[in-house]
Amino acid sequence: MLRQIILLPLLFLTTSLLLRAQDIQSNIEGLNVHLYGSLVQWSSTFFDQLDESDPNGIGAGVRLGYGFNQRFEAFAQYEAQTLKFKSEWDINQMGTLVAGIRANFGGTLQKVRPFVEGGYALTNLKIKPVLLNARFYEFQLKGPGVWLGGGVNYFITTQLAINGRIGGTFGKFNSFLANGQGFEDRPDVRTFRASLGIVYFFNQ
Repeated sequence: MLRQIILLPLLFLTTSLLLRAQDIQSNIEGLNVHLYGSLVQWSSTFFDQLDESDPNGIGAGVRLGYGFNQRFEAFAQYEAQTLKFKSEWDINQMGTLVAGIRANFGGTLQKVRPFVEGGYALTNLKIKPVLLNARFYEFQLKGPGVWLGGGVNYFITTQLAINGRIGGTFGKFNSFLANGQGFEDRPDVRTFRASLGIVYFFNQ
């Protein structure tokens, strides 16, 4: 009798813990919104001195995603950074618009969901003043590139997650204006980014 009295509560506790472990911990299906802060580093072979003068920046971004299922998700994001740290710039800023696809790993019983992603990026860069041939210019550059990245979502609840990501772009500027005058040069550009933010999933 004493053994039964001890074993029954233990059996009940074990069963409760096992059922709790089978609860849904994460769900990436449907619409989600991601707000984040970021660190960026940019470089260019063409602008080998300009990028070295202020290669690093900080910024923020917003991302909209839609999970078709627990594996694949489409997204669009916009990120803006300031690169005014070391030198006396009037303007030194970068903006990047990205559209792409994310592949998520793991399942709904896991709080930690790694992912990889890729897509198309459009980068804008504006710098002023730039000294060139004894004259000061405002550079405005735009161009396409490839976005590659990866990271992890850690779900605090089934609808709220902390997101950490690294990623970057590589491509060329196909529009190069100096004080409004067009140049035929097509400078290369590469970026590396690290971000941390929160994601809310509208799936309940």
